[in-house]
Amino acid sequence: MNKRFRALLAVLVLGAPAAVRAADAVLPVPVQTYKSVRFYSIGVGIEERREAPQLFPLRVIFKTDRGNLLGDTDVTITAKGTTVFRGSAQNGPWLVVDLAPGTYDIQAVQEGKAQVAKGVRLTAGKKRTVSMKWKTGDIDMGL
Repeated sequence: MNKRFRALLAVLVLGAPAAVRAADAVLPVPVQTYKSVRFYSIGVGIEERREAPQLFPLRVIFKTDRGNLLGDTDVTITAKGTTVFRGSAQNGPWLVVDLAPGTYDIQAVQEGKAQVAKGVRLTAGKKRTVSMKWKTGDIDMGL
């Protein structure tokens, strides 16, 4: 994807929700929906991540304390005690979620071990990245 196309895509994404739906077609992974919340996960390959724009305001990255990236992480996001999102980062270690501005708690579970990020605040017009880390010894890396 060239720079001009990325710039055009950014303008479209910022312009209207309909443009976001049109931009879904350029993602190398499918956009899924939980209730009315749209999301997608991205793989470990740098090319795949470079080609996929962050269309939605929240990106959550799953990794070990040594920087190893983790996929297949189950995620639950709540707001004021109510579950607003439940899904899995099936395609890789980056989960991108379309949430409204507000404050959220994120719970991510990898091999039965949970990590929690409380009070994650999303502001209108801004993107936010949250890293969730597990101790390397707690996760079977298949090595």
